[in-house]
Amino acid sequence: MEAHLRDAAEADPAGPSPEAEQRAVARFGLAREIAAQFAADAIERQAKRTWIMLAATVAVTFIAMRFRVLWLDDLGPSMSALAPLIDRYAFIAALTVGIVGLLAFRRSLMPLAICLGGLTASIAAGIARADLFVDGAPLHVLLAAAGEVALIALLSWDVFGLHRRLRRTAVLRRAG
Repeated sequence: MEAHLRDAAEADPAGPSPEAEQRAVARFGLAREIAAQFAADAIERQAKRTWIMLAATVAVTFIAMRFRVLWLDDLGPSMSALAPLIDRYAFIAALTVGIVGLLAFRRSLMPLAICLGGLTASIAAGIARADLFVDGAPLHVLLAAAGEVALIALLSWDVFGLHRRLRRTAVLRRAG
């Protein structure tokens, strides 16, 4: 930032001087306004990264769901008849909200939070469906579940970071 101000003062038609520096600062605007612009750009980048992370999590969850269907034939009956329904419909709800949120509410936390909840429910139901903790599932099933849980944790971290950044920016704008 200082380099930009110095360059602007040196480019002044009257030549570099304290007055040229003051004019450069006036052209740039108040520090709070500049900070708000940088914050808005940072929010846009973080929101984009979070939506990409959500898309990756949805894709991996879908693939894991397909593999669970194949693998569950080998594992026998699950302990819950409700788990497959929760697995499927929580995923469909998360996918639907994610698509609508991406198209209409890109900078809102609500669709991200709903998707996160739906994906978490789907993954938890898939884990219960596979009886991972009762029968001691095979390693490939455990690794797939661990990968899904890790992605949900990363997505949660991104959503929380976006929430924190949105709050800070709102405070910055209110104070200005």
